[in-house]
Amino acid sequence: MSGTAPFSRNAVETDHLSEHFRRTDPRYDRRIEVEILAGSLRQTAVTKNISLGGMYLETLEPLAMLTKVTVRFRVPTQNEVVEVAGQVRWLVPGEAICGVGVRFDGLRAREVWALNRFFQT
Repeated sequence: MSGTAPFSRNAVETDHLSEHFRRTDPRYDRRIEVEILAGSLRQTAVTKNISLGGMYLETLEPLAMLTKVTVRFRVPTQNEVVEVAGQVRWLVPGEAICGVGVRFDGLRAREVWALNRFFQT
């Protein structure tokens, strides 16, 4: 017996699978001010990029992994505020600005339409 697990994967395979399951929607570099609600915590952040599946935020105060959040933001292609539930799935600590990746739990059809129009601009 060689001592390796029979189902071990090499780094390239693992990285590929991790990327596959991590993101399925294209990301768009857009700067939008966002309000984040997590329990009684309320803070603002700015997006670095956004997709139909989530957003990457730059904020002064990090959130813990797996924190359930509600994000609110406006896009010019919709009059109403977009409000969507999500979960913190990625963190990049920083001295001044922290990166926070939020995966959306799901968008309504009108928000999908408005975001797709926004991505085309």
